[in-house]
Amino acid sequence: MAEGKKYKTILLFGMPGSGKGTQGAILNGLPSLIHISMGDIFRRIPRYGKFGLEIEQYTSQGLMVPDDLTFRIFERHLLIMEMQELLMPEIHSLLLDGLPRTFTQAERLDPLLDVIQIFHLKITDTKQAMERLRARALSENRLDDMSDEVIRRRLQTYYDETFQTLSFYRSDLICDIDAGGRAIDVLHDIVRRLTEILPKK
Repeated sequence: MAEGKKYKTILLFGMPGSGKGTQGAILNGLPSLIHISMGDIFRRIPRYGKFGLEIEQYTSQGLMVPDDLTFRIFERHLLIMEMQELLMPEIHSLLLDGLPRTFTQAERLDPLLDVIQIFHLKITDTKQAMERLRARALSENRLDDMSDEVIRRRLQTYYDETFQTLSFYRSDLICDIDAGGRAIDVLHDIVRRLTEILPKK
């Protein structure tokens, strides 16, 4: 990556189960957006490789992957995407899901990202979020999300760490979205805002 280069970026924030991955996957179909889910990247890394073993010891307990390891994996992923010309910074905006998850990550990513919008997917019903996580775990065979203890730890980690990370950014960048309803309604609210901020051409 060139020195001083910044990637235009939209951030998806929200507790586990708020629908970030669902919305990111749909929006990834837009020509100008590249959805990157750190959770998906972690899960695609071979489980018994060097990175995989290190990641597993945290995710299996509902803990966050350490900042330094997360940053190294993210940088490598961007580099690979650019080499394959799947990501062209002059054309694309990043749509990040699951990054940054700590204030330290936000600080470290600041020289790399030009954040133009943050969508905060808010869900007030913790029970609903837990049910969504269980349903996803069942459909995707993600046994780490089935345990109530692990789910509660992930939700608590969100409130303790990730939610606080929003304070790193200017408040005018944050667009609150009610994520408790139908996915199609959430998408409608996001797209309405995107039509205002993305280039017309």
